[in-house]
Amino acid sequence: MDDGQPEEHLSSAASIVLSLWLSLCSIPAVTGNAVVLWLFYKNDSLRTVSNRFLASLSVADFLVGLVIDPVWIAIRFFIEASSPSVLHELTLMLWIHTTAAPTFYICCVSVDRFIAIRFPFRYQDMVNKKRCYTVVILVWLLSLCLPFSKLSVTNAGDINRAIFWFSLTFITFVFPLVIVSLSYICILKAAKEQFKRIFGDENSRNYNENIKVRTLQNFKAIKTVGFVLGPCIITWMPSLVLMVFDINYAIENNKDKMRSLLFVVWPWVDAVAFASSAINPFIYYFRNQDFRQAFRRTFRWLPCGFTE
Repeated sequence: MDDGQPEEHLSSAASIVLSLWLSLCSIPAVTGNAVVLWLFYKNDSLRTVSNRFLASLSVADFLVGLVIDPVWIAIRFFIEASSPSVLHELTLMLWIHTTAAPTFYICCVSVDRFIAIRFPFRYQDMVNKKRCYTVVILVWLLSLCLPFSKLSVTNAGDINRAIFWFSLTFITFVFPLVIVSLSYICILKAAKEQFKRIFGDENSRNYNENIKVRTLQNFKAIKTVGFVLGPCIITWMPSLVLMVFDINYAIENNKDKMRSLLFVVWPWVDAVAFASSAINPFIYYFRNQDFRQAFRRTFRWLPCGFTE
């Protein structure tokens, strides 16, 4: 530090606990998301537009378990990078990417389901494979380029850094969360009306069976994505709250509080946030019937207890 004050760090016991936690999260994040991606690759029935966005989310979660968790353990708890260092900047850039990719993809899935429910007859024309791949590529490029924006404020003052982190938090978390929330309000309202209209009408036989099946599938997809969104909000919300405190201390120029947050509090918050990558693949399996059936077909050699 430039003022010569000693930096705070986690105790040895806390470092061991958090290292074990990240290691335990890394294993299901790698294996679970690898299984989801393998099922997506081997089963044509799973290659819907919505599942393509979920597969991209699985790629991001897989990289968290394979790369981010081990790097975080090494940098945070063994190397202990000081704040004005290359390794410290690397941790911040990795954090930005790890935050941006999952929230952007959950946002994409929510908008996709909104279009499917709100415009069921135009969905195939509005959301095709070409546009899906275009969005996937754009999201990856954005989530990979955003971390490099951190380099623009490396030597900036505390106020400029506070403005930067506020803007980045809005882009990577608040804005996607607002879009997702608005989408789900519209989705649930439209889905309930559609569901009652089709299945509550005495003349429901007049409705095309394909429309009925699609309505049920969309309703189930809404629940699945909702279960994905819930853990994401729960695990990443502490980061958002802590970011607000961090920005406030930066504006107040309270360097002691900023050090405490950076070296003592943030590692715990990061450990909670990265747990979402280990949770998501299990949600896909337990909430999505197509994934369950594909799992049973692909891994028939497993005992019945694993596939039922």
